[in-house]
Amino acid sequence: MEALAEWCQRFSPIVGLEDSAAPESLLLDITGLAHLFDGEASLAEEIIHDFARRRLTARVAVADTLGAAWAVAHFNPSFIHHSSFIIHHSSLIILPPGETLPALCPLPVAALRLPKETVGLLRQLGIDRIGQLEALPRGELSSRFGPELLSRWDQAIGRLAEPVPAHVQPAKLEAVWAAEHPTARRESIEAVLEQLIGQVARTLARLGRGAMRLECRLDCGSGGSMEEDAVEGNAVRISVGLFRPTASPGHLFSLAQMQFERLGLPGPLWGMHVAVAATAPLLEDQQELFFHGDGSSRRRAHYLADLIDRLSSRLGRRSVLRARLVSDAQPELAWRYDPIVDGSRRRTSRKPRATAVSAVPDEPSAEKARPTRPWHRRMTPAELPPRPLRLLRRPVALAVTSVLPDGPPAHFQFGGRSHRIANSWGPERIETGWWRKRTVGRDYYHIETTSGRRFWLFRRLRDGRWFMQGTFE
Repeated sequence: MEALAEWCQRFSPIVGLEDSAAPESLLLDITGLAHLFDGEASLAEEIIHDFARRRLTARVAVADTLGAAWAVAHFNPSFIHHSSFIIHHSSLIILPPGETLPALCPLPVAALRLPKETVGLLRQLGIDRIGQLEALPRGELSSRFGPELLSRWDQAIGRLAEPVPAHVQPAKLEAVWAAEHPTARRESIEAVLEQLIGQVARTLARLGRGAMRLECRLDCGSGGSMEEDAVEGNAVRISVGLFRPTASPGHLFSLAQMQFERLGLPGPLWGMHVAVAATAPLLEDQQELFFHGDGSSRRRAHYLADLIDRLSSRLGRRSVLRARLVSDAQPELAWRYDPIVDGSRRRTSRKPRATAVSAVPDEPSAEKARPTRPWHRRMTPAELPPRPLRLLRRPVALAVTSVLPDGPPAHFQFGGRSHRIANSWGPERIETGWWRKRTVGRDYYHIETTSGRRFWLFRRLRDGRWFMQGTFE
């Protein structure tokens, strides 16, 4: 259907697909175009004949609104009797301007593109035809069936505008090169690679997009054709992932070049294919006329992105990682390492006319600023972070002295030193659910020692032993 939509642009510059999980109709805006085809009837007949040459049977309807054209194209019009309707044959109906309402009234309510549940409920209430809706109070229809019923009805008869949803073919973000004579010179191959990357980069820049992943395929062989070499698996592939979108040909080529330098070619190069596999909107920073600072933060962000791209290209995406939080009650399991670089109304002064063709084949939001405090004032319990910034690789067992058996600790040994506790906050109980093979139950405490250090300790519920989980900075 997408290919047919592109092919139908010979009849209209605005062609769309119906809003459906399995679309079977094309929608054309033919406003002001009929005179180019000697009238709407000639235009519709040419559409039908061209579809027939492609071995497709099409029903064409022309009307003032998209909804009306869709309705009469999908439902058998043999029961429509009106002297002003121009019916050429069973595959074509043209509704003259202003005749939309009388044409739709005899049609079933399903012609309004309503959900099956709504159509079924209407039929249970004895409402089978669209014309019956006109006699019912609009307020009751909306409260009983929701707003979609009235919006579809108003769109079909022209009370509510509904432009054709134009289907735009995405630009081909790829470039291909075929050699007249195979070459094994790396300088020549790099020159071709740079040229092809420059082509896709210019296309990206025109679209305001940046590459997030670049795929390069080098077809090599030992004397056969490219097709034979591809079958034999003599293609060398280069995949470049990026931390932030870019349309810079120099940056993209430098990343691909680093991988190409380490590759061994199985034979002379016969062809090359470069494609952008994933894109994102370009992040444009407006230049400042007056700098309130030294601009170091912006430069650091740029240098960091460049460093991540180069490390990922040199070492591989699986080798440059960052920690991500995971929803888990157990602190040592509440994170994982992931790769930083992921491996994706037309205005017119004319009265609109619509055609429906039914063809049957044979980046990060800013975080809220946190209030700052004077350096000399101690943090209150409410200001303590819910988790420490530094967790130990594994909880460390401690020798702890407590005043009460189930109370907070008063003294513990850690790192060969004795720590006396000045303040403590807690407990915070953490327990895992039934889905874990072994239940974990802990009481956590925020601990502040007399020396000013803060720790995160917990008491294991099943045996009362104490452990250190992390330290607060």
